[in-house]
Amino acid sequence: MEVKIVREESFDVVVCGGGTAGFCAAIAAARNGANTAVIERFGAFGGTMTVGGVNAPALFHAHGKQIIAGIGWELMTKLAENGYASLPPEPYDLRHPQMAVELNAFQAETEIDRMMKKAGVHVFFHQSVVYAESENGHISSVLIGTTNGLERIKAKVFIDCTGDASVCAMAGAEIEISDELQPASLNCILYNAEHVVQDRSARQKDFCDKVEKGEMDAHDCWGMAAGALLTGHGRGRGYTYRENYVINAGNNLNHVYPFNGADNESRTKGEMEGRESIARVIKWLNGIPGYENTYVASCSPTVSARESRIVVGNAYITGEDYVNGVVTSESVCYSFYPIDIHRGKDETKPLDNVYLSKGNVPGIPMGALIAKGFDNLMMAGRIASGDRRAQSAYRVQASCMAMGEAAGTCAALAVKNGVSVDKQNVDEVKKTLFKNGAIVPGME
Repeated sequence: MEVKIVREESFDVVVCGGGTAGFCAAIAAARNGANTAVIERFGAFGGTMTVGGVNAPALFHAHGKQIIAGIGWELMTKLAENGYASLPPEPYDLRHPQMAVELNAFQAETEIDRMMKKAGVHVFFHQSVVYAESENGHISSVLIGTTNGLERIKAKVFIDCTGDASVCAMAGAEIEISDELQPASLNCILYNAEHVVQDRSARQKDFCDKVEKGEMDAHDCWGMAAGALLTGHGRGRGYTYRENYVINAGNNLNHVYPFNGADNESRTKGEMEGRESIARVIKWLNGIPGYENTYVASCSPTVSARESRIVVGNAYITGEDYVNGVVTSESVCYSFYPIDIHRGKDETKPLDNVYLSKGNVPGIPMGALIAKGFDNLMMAGRIASGDRRAQSAYRVQASCMAMGEAAGTCAALAVKNGVSVDKQNVDEVKKTLFKNGAIVPGME
């Protein structure tokens, strides 16, 4: 079978996926002199932070001090300066759900567009990688689906920021995937919710009774904590009820289970069930005083996954190393969040959380961002190399931003120096990151 290639383009660095890791990777590569392109399947940047509806990046701070800065924090502060984000309050010692940055997703998308243009990144919106041409641990090009047919994109370095390791899997990289994956969430914004004092215990009992009768599903409100839909407490920073419903209603409150974002059949079924879940919740809410006229004002176009494939890299982060705050000379950025495994099979069980002791702030080694056995394939974000316990923590958005910037910087330097990414000097990467405003382990 002959396949027609309608066009061919070449770049130094190609980032596949423009989510929280990908947008930072692309901007970092371009700012460091690489001719850079980013391929994004949606029409906006930001991934789970914007398109996915989880507009609360975390965590930039740990134990009272900032541990992640750079391009991601540049976006946060720019939005805050213009009134489109609320930064966590000093002295940065609240519980982790209260330490996220609350932001306006639309303004974040727009600001990232501006950052991309200024950096000179070539953008491919509404296009996905459909094939990776790979041989002997080297990707020569990828094929993307366009409105005119298949286009070949060549690059010296590729960075997989797809969230599901699609490019790495197509290229034949070593992949790990758990037998049971964490549930995902489909996020929405509710409208016409009015504050009425509720008998929360009665409402909780009603929800559980309806689950027993099959009118509701246990996954419709994760942990079966239906009160989260009725209180408007958001992340607990003292916002008024109405403000919370502008910012946080419907955010991250359901579980779509089972769900594997790396499996098309599972994703298709999950997208449909996610909408059914929200519809059941709305029907239930419409029978509660203050919610009679509540409806979904907007819904994310995609279910946001917490876990799917993980790429095995030249380094591997274990849950034990993460909790113990292991930092080595190879660490290019920090990450901070509790071990945070959502249970899907039994919603009555609490989250599997392990909190990091004061002073423990783990580092992400450069090798965890380089696919094992490849000389020009990197990855960043929740697919970085590690076990599922560590991944449940470093998958959060601020950590993904830090990893993306590190990967983009390494890729640009490798191209500049004429070496493979696995041979690129880590100290040079760290010095460049530090010079560009990132917080780098050992260089504070």
